[in-house]
Amino acid sequence: MSDSLSAQQLLRIRSKLETIVTEQVGTRRADHCEAALQRMRSGEYGYCVECGEEISAARLAAKPEVALCVDCQALKDEEEDA
Repeated sequence: MSDSLSAQQLLRIRSKLETIVTEQVGTRRADHCEAALQRMRSGEYGYCVECGEEISAARLAAKPEVALCVDCQALKDEEEDA
């Protein structure tokens, strides 16, 4: 799990993810949040699923369900635009 996040930050993020899963059942965002919760349970939360690099705490705080670091997200966006 990402070392740059404090235990308190992780608790707030987990709570936010759980709220989204509960309130937005069946949505794509809820699915992404559920996947983020699974990464938390497995100790993989906070690391990019593509390259394994740590995702910044600021990025996770802003959008806690993200699975990609900024660089991998940019590559994905470029591929989708092509």
